[in-house]
Amino acid sequence: MTRAQTDIDAETSEAAIAWLVRLQGETVTEGDWLAFDAWLTASPTHAQAYDDALAFDQGLDLDARFAEAAPAGAPLSTPLAANVVPLRPARRVWIWSAGAAIAAAFVAGAVLVPSKGLIGGRETTYVTGVGERRAIALEDGSRIDMNAASRVTVRFERHARRIKMDDGQVFFDVAKDSSRPFLIAAGDTQVRVVGTQFDVRRRDGQVAVNVQRGLVEVRPNLASGATPFRLKPGQGLSHHEGRAADAKLQAVAVEEIAGWRQGRLIYRDQPLSQIAGDMNRLFPRPVKLGDAEVANMRLSGVLIVDEQDAMVDRLSHLLPVKTTTTEDAIVIRAR
Repeated sequence: MTRAQTDIDAETSEAAIAWLVRLQGETVTEGDWLAFDAWLTASPTHAQAYDDALAFDQGLDLDARFAEAAPAGAPLSTPLAANVVPLRPARRVWIWSAGAAIAAAFVAGAVLVPSKGLIGGRETTYVTGVGERRAIALEDGSRIDMNAASRVTVRFERHARRIKMDDGQVFFDVAKDSSRPFLIAAGDTQVRVVGTQFDVRRRDGQVAVNVQRGLVEVRPNLASGATPFRLKPGQGLSHHEGRAADAKLQAVAVEEIAGWRQGRLIYRDQPLSQIAGDMNRLFPRPVKLGDAEVANMRLSGVLIVDEQDAMVDRLSHLLPVKTTTTEDAIVIRAR
């Protein structure tokens, strides 16, 4: 079905171009994306104007042609490359259908019965499946929010609170208790805190820790004996397991650290292979990448979580890719 075309005035066209340039800036924040989302959904002509600007940009240098249209103070990017593009957020249609595309947020995940007879502590394992998220209140007053397809084991001892993270992503809000530090083991990484808010992601052999509040001590390789990193709010550390020497400390926007809890997948120059992996944890029908070329395409931007078909369709409009949908899978290949 072809969308009905409507007249777009010059002011709306200029605003659409300005947004396209602004969202390519290296300093763009989730606040910018939220403002853009509000502008985009305020009128059907806004969405049409943005689509037109996006299509027009495919063969042009936007920075040189439309610099005058950018809002005051908006950063201008380098010319847009075909494989580095912003993801246009969809309208906030929160469709989390149980048993179909994705389960409702915070549905009960599988919980193993607490082990008995442990010396010095009690242990419980929490699991979320594909499309499941869960918020858990721990007995010490801490809270954890588990993303889809995650697994953590909690053990409280007399002198320590211990968490073991298998593959997964968890946001921690730790209750302060100076007599019992909160210790997280995620692969070869140990995270140590007393009371703070932070996010830990362990996916596909990579560990990332991002701090929203307080101080967090991160040791990328516990066995190495090296001095740990001490992260402040707005700082993050990431590395591949077994390669602690490559650990990178970087600035992160505080408001973006747990964007996934509000249904926003936020990417900074990440490969399409990671985006496909994240989608496969949200939906039961797998997304497969047909070749190495498409797997290595990189994206920056915010992808709003709604229906799987809608999310994949936006990718096919923004990247030089084509998709094939069957009952069993969605295959993405380079055009």
